[in-house]
Amino acid sequence: MAAGRPRTISDRQIMAAVGAAVGRVGPGRLTLADVARQAGVSTGALVQRYGSKRELLLGFVRHGLDEATFVAPMRAAFEAADDPVDGLIQAVAASAGPDVSTEEFANHLAFLHLELADEEFRQLLGEHDDAVRAELTEYLRTAVRAGHLSTDVDIEALARAVNAIRNGTQLTWAMNRSGSLADAIRRDLGTLLSPYRRTKEEQ
Repeated sequence: MAAGRPRTISDRQIMAAVGAAVGRVGPGRLTLADVARQAGVSTGALVQRYGSKRELLLGFVRHGLDEATFVAPMRAAFEAADDPVDGLIQAVAASAGPDVSTEEFANHLAFLHLELADEEFRQLLGEHDDAVRAELTEYLRTAVRAGHLSTDVDIEALARAVNAIRNGTQLTWAMNRSGSLADAIRRDLGTLLSPYRRTKEEQ
């Protein structure tokens, strides 16, 4: 981009356009022109800013690591709940995002395959997973300190299990499409956490 010329669209807006375009056509068929049309900019502008499709997609993954992108909605959901265990469940539901069509979900799953098959993408995906698990661990610690979860619980192990449900429930939901994704996550996490919850009399 020429020196002194203001950008008319933010990186955040472009990343939103990438997400929408990936959902529509998948990562394999995705072109810079697809993203440009979605974002309302020229293909040349994307080339100037990102250089290539690969760099644009890497930027999209890095954007997903940004605290404002995934942590802020989770924390907002957690802090809005009176019960920290319910807050954790709501936070995980929020992290999954809205329900999407079968085709969109399949296209985003294809993007996950790309991330797992490419080492640079996989490392970023691992960083994201570590950050989410750390966030969940802190929610569980808060719930234990507040007396809503048993003090005997292995917090690190339970955080891994919560994170596994966060990932796995999305796949099983996509296969059967029973109810909403958020409801499926709430159901499965409720089952996982129920044995560790303390009653009001125990708190």
